[in-house]
Amino acid sequence: MIQNLKMMLRVLLAMVLLAVSQHTWAQEKISLNSDNKVAWQIKPLSEVGIDGQKISTPGASFRNYIAGVVPGTVFTAYVNAGHVSNPDYSDNIYQVDESLFNRPFWYRAEFKLPASYHQGQRVWLHFDNTNRYADFYCNGVKLSGTAHSTKDVSGHMLRTKYDITGIVNQEGINAVAVLITDADQKKTRTAKEGFGVTASPTYLAAAGWDWMPYVPGRLAGITGNAYLEITGDVVMEDPWVRSQLESDEYAYLFLSSAIRNTAMTEKEVTVSGTVNPGNITFSKKIRVPAQSVSTIRFNKADFEQLIVHHPKLWWPNGYGDPNLYTCTLTCSADNVVSDTREITFGIRKYEYQFVKNKKGWPVMNFLVNGRKIYLKGGNWGMSEYLLRCHGKEYETKIKLHKDMNYNIIRTWTGCVTDDEFYEYCDKYGIMVWEDFWLYVAYNDVASDGDFIANAVDKVRRLRNHPSIALWCGANETHPKPALDDRLRAIVAQEDHNDRMYKSSSNQDGLSGSGWWGNQPPRHHFETSGSNLAWNKPAYPYGTDHGYGMRSEIGMATFPNFESVKQFIPANQWWPLPSDEALKNADSTVWNRHFFGKEASNANPVKYKASVDTQFGVSQSLEAFCEKAQYLNIEVMKGMYEAWNDKMWNDAAGLIIWMSQSAYPSFVWQTYDYYYDATGAYWGAKKACEPVHIQWNAANNAVKVINSTLSEIKDLTATATIYNIHGKALPGYASVANVNIAAGNIKEAFTLNLDNARIGSNSLDRLSPLHFIKLELKDRKGNVLADNFYWRNGLKELDYTALNDLPSANMSLEIKERRAAADSGRLTVMITNHSKTIAFGNRIRLVDRKTKARILPVIMSDNYFTLMPGERKQVTIEATAGQLANGADVLLKQYGYKEQKKLSVSFK
Repeated sequence: MIQNLKMMLRVLLAMVLLAVSQHTWAQEKISLNSDNKVAWQIKPLSEVGIDGQKISTPGASFRNYIAGVVPGTVFTAYVNAGHVSNPDYSDNIYQVDESLFNRPFWYRAEFKLPASYHQGQRVWLHFDNTNRYADFYCNGVKLSGTAHSTKDVSGHMLRTKYDITGIVNQEGINAVAVLITDADQKKTRTAKEGFGVTASPTYLAAAGWDWMPYVPGRLAGITGNAYLEITGDVVMEDPWVRSQLESDEYAYLFLSSAIRNTAMTEKEVTVSGTVNPGNITFSKKIRVPAQSVSTIRFNKADFEQLIVHHPKLWWPNGYGDPNLYTCTLTCSADNVVSDTREITFGIRKYEYQFVKNKKGWPVMNFLVNGRKIYLKGGNWGMSEYLLRCHGKEYETKIKLHKDMNYNIIRTWTGCVTDDEFYEYCDKYGIMVWEDFWLYVAYNDVASDGDFIANAVDKVRRLRNHPSIALWCGANETHPKPALDDRLRAIVAQEDHNDRMYKSSSNQDGLSGSGWWGNQPPRHHFETSGSNLAWNKPAYPYGTDHGYGMRSEIGMATFPNFESVKQFIPANQWWPLPSDEALKNADSTVWNRHFFGKEASNANPVKYKASVDTQFGVSQSLEAFCEKAQYLNIEVMKGMYEAWNDKMWNDAAGLIIWMSQSAYPSFVWQTYDYYYDATGAYWGAKKACEPVHIQWNAANNAVKVINSTLSEIKDLTATATIYNIHGKALPGYASVANVNIAAGNIKEAFTLNLDNARIGSNSLDRLSPLHFIKLELKDRKGNVLADNFYWRNGLKELDYTALNDLPSANMSLEIKERRAAADSGRLTVMITNHSKTIAFGNRIRLVDRKTKARILPVIMSDNYFTLMPGERKQVTIEATAGQLANGADVLLKQYGYKEQKKLSVSFK
């Protein structure tokens, strides 16, 4: 009996040890990306003499392969390997033989399981995105489709995963192979067929648009993350946290997840969760049959703790903090943790109202958490034209959008497929208008099934993001009825109709697209015209109606000279192409970067003429680029301010085409490809301020814009008018006390700028070219907002007198210098010591050692003007790595040579 007792104790001890061992099994995610010590090989299918089973055998290898880039594209791999000249520069990408890339390619890599792997765990092989078709193999076994099928996975946002537990080598080498087949359409640049039918769903800009070139291979590749996951037999799939905001005091949480049981026996599964902040805990059991999938749900009826009291709400930028919650889910079977997931979500409520304008046409208004949100933002076509944007670089782009006071980004035709984009939009309060993959004349696709499969996966993948504000079926058209109905049903079923599905990007409550050529501010204040003027019936446009909710409007946008030098060869800098060449020439390097025929919507002829006539004919590219920045400021600011002027009185928001630069070009951007902020950036940032004061170039009215959720009282609005000599003219000044309700506009006064009062350029008279400075102060005299304009009262838009301003004596003084582990901050005071105007002051930072530009930076202001004796404080932020060598601070006054003013160390 004692012997039996000892045996029982040994068995019990073994069971306890096994249980402890099992409980310590941690779910792991192991990256197979090429930047994580996994070496991918790429080779064309036509040059490989063996099949996928053999290619995916451990120890096999390609001869003369190209090192693969994952995530990335085939073409990018060849660029990185030096087989293609820098495609950013000159017309290099147009010289590439596209037939070398417009064909199938093999990817191959080898990996080992982590040392922590234990017998009995499941091994999953994941690929987040593959474009355009993919077939998968591992350790000599075909994972996808059937033994002889091809193009098994079809799309570009369809996640794939395979349970490779039964074929994986637990201690030795494993091999994976993926055959990527390119899209069927546009096999050559000059092919006449479109790219929207057979190719979709894909990156629709890959075959070229008026802002990025045709990319050989059309972005075929393993374009998303590749990784392994180690779990138990039971896993959660697409867990979903949905919030319902009942009031500001109560929110309800609903959670659900598919539970997959891969075991050969039924499992009793426990799913437990914790939500923070709040330490909300819950747990529930479900029985899942063998080799099947069940769904588990949690709601307030069963778990009262899912009623959140006084929730911390997620707000768009400018309206409040984008508060986020984290839900940690644990899935256990047989008292062993089998899978864990962490979900970031936000508690918010989207609503949409259609308010009739003066002509009785509906204008779509956005509401978040019960409050009207005035939309200010930009369109993204691509994150980067070769899909080279990843990780923290998305934070850079989104921070720049936040800095411009934007609150929404539209992903044109759904060309963004990286999770990091949405994660940073969540973090910084940027709403996302999410398109599907249809555009203009192409409202049909070759395979409805492929399109729908990608759409379902897209919604499931993105629905936890509070930043998703709208699902949109097609760009400037409507999906064919069958697709439209399916997309609407997908959003209803998979996203609970919490966010609108809208068929078209520019109609049905929206006011159209365009126009896209540069127009002076007065034009935008006087007319809202756009492309729906040709609709039947025509959309009604006018001075006080038709602005509505505009999803596209844009302009050509010259970058700074320092950027142009990086992609235009020096022997092509000057002169600029003739008007005839801009209209008709195909092969100029300027046209290849979209200042010419390919970007005719931007009207480069008019843009060039505007710079020349308004600011004077230039003698060099550097001078032209400088003058262009002030056109950029004026036009971009004028567009947003014209919409501001009608806020909630017809106008509901403006999304420019485009805010993000995917390729070195001269169109559709705020910051450029190298993150240098153009004048358009500063025009947008100023006009989109939550509290703003502005001048109407058409009727001289000065209005205060309050797009915040708070009433503002006891404000003082002032306007000071300066002549060309920098003298303030009291007879033209205006002042008013203003109280302004939340989310409202208020006219303060109208400037008296009667042309008859304009005299010569004498010291005491209002000169033809003069300046308007607006300020809005609180009761303590603190400046809440300011604005600055240049105006010619006799010859409209003639600013050539700026070229005759004398050089000003300027100083820069360090007010604060702060270095942190990850960033640095510099505050400088700029003073104009002269008796003349210091117009157009631009600050730049360069590396103190290498003299290379320090970009990107977040700067409080730039391209600013200082009147005689005036001072301005400017803050500049950059990463610690950028500032490691210290920085030189350069200052350039309009029309004069740039000067180094400070040399700063951050150590």
